[in-house]
This record gives sequence, C-alpha cells and structure tokens, in this order.
Amino acid sequence: MQIVTISRGTLIGAEQLANALSQRLQIPIITREKVIEEGEKYLISETGFTDITFLDRAPSPWERQYYKRKHYLLSFQVALLELILQEGSCIYLGHLAHFLLNDIPFVLRIRVIKSLHNRAKAWQDRNPHLTYEQALDYIRLIDERRRLWGDFLYGVNIEEPKHYDLVINLDKIDPEYFATIVEQILNQPYFNSTEENIKQLNNLLLSSKAKLLLFLAPTTRGFEVDVEGDAETGQISILGLEKEKERKEAIALIQNVLRTEPGIKDIKFV
Repeated sequence: MQIVTISRGTLIGAEQLANALSQRLQIPIITREKVIEEGEKYLISETGFTDITFLDRAPSPWERQYYKRKHYLLSFQVALLELILQEGSCIYLGHLAHFLLNDIPFVLRIRVIKSLHNRAKAWQDRNPHLTYEQALDYIRLIDERRRLWGDFLYGVNIEEPKHYDLVINLDKIDPEYFATIVEQILNQPYFNSTEENIKQLNNLLLSSKAKLLLFLAPTTRGFEVDVEGDAETGQISILGLEKEKERKEAIALIQNVLRTEPGIKDIKFV
C-alpha cells in the first residue's frame, strides 16, 4: 500500500498534482469533502467546522472550544482511516489532515507551493475586476487564515518544511513533471507499506474509534484517558484511569460504551 497526502495552498496546483499522480499510479483521490461525508455518521457536522474552508474565515474565539475541536479531529481521523483502509493505496488531497497520520511511517507527505506573485496573478485572472494589489491582499489573507487554522487544530505552523517529506514549487515546472518524480520516490521501499504498517493502520483506527465512542457518549465524555488498540485481537487498553476519582464506576461506564463496537472484543484497564 502507498499513501500520499498533498496539502493545498496554491489555488489549483495541489489538485493538478493529485490528478496527474492519480492517473499515473491508477489510485483514487480522497478529498476533505469525502472524509467529511464519511464522518457524518459520527456527527462531525455538529462541530461547526465542516461547512467552512480555510479560505472563508479564521477560527473565531467561540470555536476555540476544547470539545468541538476534539470531536472534529477524532471523527475526521476515524473517517479518514476507514476510507484509506477501504481504498488501499490512495492520495489524500486536503489541508492539514496528514497530521492525523503522523504515526504511520510510510505516508509520503507533500506540500505544494507557489510564489505570492504568481498566485495573485492567477487570482486576478479569475477575477478581472480586481487590481493586482487587491488580489495580493486576498492571497495574504487566506495564507494567514490557513496558519491560524493550523495552529488552532494541530498547534503547528503549517508552513514549516519539517512537517513534510517533500515541498514542491510549481512556479516554473508543470505538475505533470513533478508527478513523475513523486512516482519514482514512491518506488522506494520506505514509502511502501509492510505487514507491520498495515497492523499500525488498523490499530490506529481501532484506538481512534474507541476514543471517539467515549467522547460521543455523555457518560464518558469527560474522561481524560489514553487508548491503545490491537486490531488483530480486538483488545483495547485504557490507560490513565487511576486519575479518575471513581475508578470502579468509570470502568463500568467505559465498558458499557465500548461494548457497542463490534471490533472491540476485550477491554483492559492498565
């Protein structure tokens, strides 16, 4: 299996690269919009973050609520992992969700960039009524909003190259050419999954789903625990419950919630 994540940020450059790579490798593209659609079964729209894009507005103080953020990230992660395991090799085209796959080593994380000048010119071409300065101001505005969302959701500066394996500048070279380079990179063993990597993906899905179930249930929403999953055995390990005052009651509540998930066969409290 091969997984590529491409972070948007050039108006259409990331989409062009994703399409070119999809055609070369004959693998599907998973978009943010598709993940949100899949996440609706986990009530992701209730977070208020699904009907916006990073171009519309910055996060407001009202949205800086711990539970809304946690709900969005957990439901998005579960939906994304379910789609990946369903599709197999794939390309994720979005903004920041590659941070949800940080524990998976073989994922190739790509950021696509263009200069402010070229992006402003492209925006002006789309909107002839704008002056160049107005188009430039707009590009700067959406860049700032994107930075604010990255900090709000993941606590990172999304423009730092350390968060990516490859940063591609489309100012001079066509996306089709870069697709051939990415294809060569993907031929390297490091970016191809092993049997152990697939186990990691399934384990991450199981533990993430358990966290999401605990969050969605009113009786366990406030529990601050760590969760580890073993998808092969169906065992979930709950860590950190000793911090809860009523441990016996908490154990019973957690068991009642997690037993509703068919993939969970055993619950261990560490």
